[in-house]
Amino acid sequence: MKRLVLLALLAAPVLHAEIPQSARAQYKASLGIPATLSFEREGEGYRIVAKINVPLYKMRFESGGTIDGEQLKPSYYRDIRNGKEYASAQFSGSRVRLGKKDSKHTETAQGTVMDLFSLTWQLAFSNGKLPMPLVITNGKKLYPINRLTPSSSKSMTIGSLKTRTQTYTLSHGNDTILLALARDLNNMPALIRYNVGGKKYSLTLKAVEINPQNVP
Repeated sequence: MKRLVLLALLAAPVLHAEIPQSARAQYKASLGIPATLSFEREGEGYRIVAKINVPLYKMRFESGGTIDGEQLKPSYYRDIRNGKEYASAQFSGSRVRLGKKDSKHTETAQGTVMDLFSLTWQLAFSNGKLPMPLVITNGKKLYPINRLTPSSSKSMTIGSLKTRTQTYTLSHGNDTILLALARDLNNMPALIRYNVGGKKYSLTLKAVEINPQNVP
């Protein structure tokens, strides 16, 4: 069955990814640390959970909101560390209430505002297109994105499958986010490299389960 799934995916390259009911992916983070990323859809709502199991310091990022056509509209984002909220953001149109637990404040975003993980899935579902102007948040600050730059397609091996990836770079000053989508795996995020506000991490896809078939 696994072989049939892989052949079907390879025979029909994805030009436009459908929003799945569920997707769960396993990643390798920096220094070989395990990480997971899941997307769950229920009716017109969605929830994304990312977990990075740093020894003695478990990190969980959660975001959720509504789906309007093919557009994700986040309503909240939470950065949770060792079971306690570190920072969060609440979205209401262009208004964002954000900050660390004891220092919340409200700002107005000049453009569509999204968290990193909603942005990552939005890029996958819209085949490399994002609403502009765009502002991202890490729960503490707002970062306007100056440009989205695609690069040439490259090959990447995920488990036993060699797949094509399309890479995009988002930048603002010295802040950069690099996202690579696996075109033969329903545009799953294959590589996420984040360098914003002095914080850096990298996630590389190892395996993925979509609706809920295991690939690879």
